[in-house]
Amino acid sequence: MDAQRITLPKRTDPFVRTVVTAWRSLTGGTAVRDAHRRTLVACSGGADSSALLLALATVNPGPEVCHVIHGMRSEAESAGDATRTAGLCEMLGVRCHVVRVNPSAEAGNLEANARTARYRVLAEVAQARGLGFVVTGHHADDQLETVLMRLIRGAGVRGMAGIRSSRELSKNGRLVRPMLGVTHDQAADLCSRCGWCWNEDATNSDRTRMRAALRASVLPALRSVDPHAAEKAARTAAAMASADDAICVWAERVLEGASQAGEGCVQFELEKLVVLPRSVLVSLIGMVYTRIVGASGRDRLSQRVLDTCIGGIVGNNRARQLYNLAEMSVCIEGGSVEFYKK
Repeated sequence: MDAQRITLPKRTDPFVRTVVTAWRSLTGGTAVRDAHRRTLVACSGGADSSALLLALATVNPGPEVCHVIHGMRSEAESAGDATRTAGLCEMLGVRCHVVRVNPSAEAGNLEANARTARYRVLAEVAQARGLGFVVTGHHADDQLETVLMRLIRGAGVRGMAGIRSSRELSKNGRLVRPMLGVTHDQAADLCSRCGWCWNEDATNSDRTRMRAALRASVLPALRSVDPHAAEKAARTAAAMASADDAICVWAERVLEGASQAGEGCVQFELEKLVVLPRSVLVSLIGMVYTRIVGASGRDRLSQRVLDTCIGGIVGNNRARQLYNLAEMSVCIEGGSVEFYKK
């Protein structure tokens, strides 16, 4: 397929309408003009992010693009992806920013480091360009994979909410995902109809990774039972996200009643926590962790350590107990529960 013959999809295309409608809903709704939804598209050059770019390129004014090189594959592959992404942007008449990060220079999990670095760069580019929104090509199949992974790991309400359609990315910017209502096959179909040959990332077929294994073995079986399994999982995740939002409001009210016992230390009366549902306690502990340690480490709060700590709280044992939650400690003693940074 000749990439030089690429054509912009029509605004009436069902895929484009679905994505653009979701993008508008997530960036202020009908009260905001498109000119005030200045957007940065995270584009790897793959089918999903390319379809996202093609859809949003039908809007006036169009978006800008950021392509992040993670250095996790060969230099030739990385350079090829960057070149093709820049070429697509040139054909669509949109500005492209290519940025390199080095996640291997940091200690810890390489994929987690790469994800953190990618979102940091996206936030920085968006802020530098005065763009209030960053969009990614996460879709319904990604949502189904995420929900299945968290189900296997025993996640609660927050985890089963899956990939959020919108969240704060920086002080002045939001991350939005307008493709959670469409599938990978629909994205690939749009690219094909527009004449775009997308890049394929070989790491996506590495079955030693849980997500890739689910994609290769489990999802085809689910689709054979119900071809619309991904879209239905996306709706379920959205319902769980709504439930989690309500739980968070409850937890925030509890947090407002906490005492500040010095810098980096938050204290509650034990009797006010023992009556809370487990889901509210999970949310509350996460909020306290964010306040004391920071949001970046919140995903280190495993289900196991949370269960142990919550068991100590609801057990209402006034004997001194100490729990370690990543970079935060929890001390239960007498009638109080004290959270403090290690």
